[in-house]
Amino acid sequence: MIKRIITAAILIVIMSLAIWFQGWPLRVLLLVGMLMSTSEMYRAFRRIGYDPVRWSGYAYCVLAVLAQAYYAQLTEKMGLFTSISPPMFALIVGLLLAMSVIIFKGRVAFDSLVSTVFPMLYPGLFFSLIITLQDLPTRVVSTLALILTFFIASVNDTFALFIGIRFGRHRLSPEISPKKSVEGAVAGLVSSVCFAVLVPWVTRHLVAPAFPEVARQLAQAPLPPLWAFAVLGLIAGGLSQIGDLVASLVKRHCGIKDFGTIFPGHGGMLDRMDGILFCGVACYVFFKIAGL
Repeated sequence: MIKRIITAAILIVIMSLAIWFQGWPLRVLLLVGMLMSTSEMYRAFRRIGYDPVRWSGYAYCVLAVLAQAYYAQLTEKMGLFTSISPPMFALIVGLLLAMSVIIFKGRVAFDSLVSTVFPMLYPGLFFSLIITLQDLPTRVVSTLALILTFFIASVNDTFALFIGIRFGRHRLSPEISPKKSVEGAVAGLVSSVCFAVLVPWVTRHLVAPAFPEVARQLAQAPLPPLWAFAVLGLIAGGLSQIGDLVASLVKRHCGIKDFGTIFPGHGGMLDRMDGILFCGVACYVFFKIAGL
């Protein structure tokens, strides 16, 4: 448990610095995470005899990051992406590339098709949606969106773990993840809602009055009401838990305990990012609906 806490603290510091600087530091960090997570998923499938076309997945990861990074320039100078978002463009290219390569093998390789395409959607597409959040209208809004994306899931995990250990009596999904409890899941949802409301409240009532630039940006791009953030916390917290279970489902299918060992006490990159990726989808949709 101590090892897990220390690792989590280090990851929080690294992620906080990336969110603070944003730009290429964050893009590179997310690209590394995207490549590592995709590699871990491919490795898991290979353990059970599947034969994914790995290089096409890695090419998709790089294309997704570059397309978003140069979105403004390509839109203004070349008229690209005016009707399609960079993540969708990269995904379409990646899927067509992967399917074409598999078809040109000239044999029935459905396992190769599934194991190649699935990681492009999860974790691939989910990562690419998170990458877009730093391009929201103002620095304040993008920072807020990134904080919610990365830390709603972390708060959810923390409360679900400790409340589940202490009070858990009813198993949430015994076959997929025997240790998760209904009590822990409820505690995680409550903590997610509280955190999702607390962050914008602090931004509006404590940070903005102290920093005129923050107040100016909030006036330029007003945040949704707090009740909307409460709904976001509930949905994002629920999706975070579903993300954990989806990752567990893949691991059970592939006969592995963790996707990797890079993070002591946590496992691999995808073990650490599973809930965050689903939470990121919720935040992406939320801020798009809000018109930000």
